[in-house]
Amino acid sequence: MNKYFKKVLEVLKTRKEIKALGFSRKELKGIAAKVADKLDLEDDATDEDVTKAIDDEIDAATSMLQFAQTMADRRLQEYINTHPADSDDDDDDDDDDDDEPDTTTTRKSPSKKDKKGKGNKNQSGIEKLLGEMTETIKGLKSEITELKQGNTANSRKAKVEALVKNTGKFGERTLKSFARMSFKDDEEFEDYLDEIQNDLDAENKERQEKGLEKLGTPPAVRSKGADTVHDDEEEMSDEEVKALAKG
Repeated sequence: MNKYFKKVLEVLKTRKEIKALGFSRKELKGIAAKVADKLDLEDDATDEDVTKAIDDEIDAATSMLQFAQTMADRRLQEYINTHPADSDDDDDDDDDDDDEPDTTTTRKSPSKKDKKGKGNKNQSGIEKLLGEMTETIKGLKSEITELKQGNTANSRKAKVEALVKNTGKFGERTLKSFARMSFKDDEEFEDYLDEIQNDLDAENKERQEKGLEKLGTPPAVRSKGADTVHDDEEEMSDEEVKALAKG
């Protein structure tokens, strides 16, 4: 990832003209990546130089994005104009039917009356069955929704835990705060993850200035003689070493 990507993305989020174009989070990240790749800065560039270069590139990109949006709107309108709805013709046909006189005989025989009574009874039974099926479907939908919400909550928690792994008190505070939060959609949750990452980066910067170890790093290795042994590795027994040597 380009080292200027996050800074470009933050600037894009604050630009009113970019917000007005209605880009999704994924689209906005794509634009940020392209703008960041176009930046041609020296390694010793100052923050002021970086900010100015980003603003210039975004200004240039905004003009092209606005032009592309205009072209897309125009083509959509052309399509709508060349595909008018046919609902008016259907309405006219219905009106013609209403104007025709009713020539149907209204007299009914006793046998037809009995059939109508049976029909009403059958209709009532069908409606009852449909009602029961509808309630069953509603219950199933409710259970599915609860399962999805549970899976989503577990998935989000796993992402937060992975992000703050090996961060000590910082991770504990973050997880407690996360347990009390709710998110209206995935986009809002992704923004929350970005905030955690930014806070963690700031925390590590302060620790680095104080000469402290960086948070989120894997467990340190310990030396034993000339060999290096990882904390998560088990030492081999003498019998295993001998067996390995014979093999």
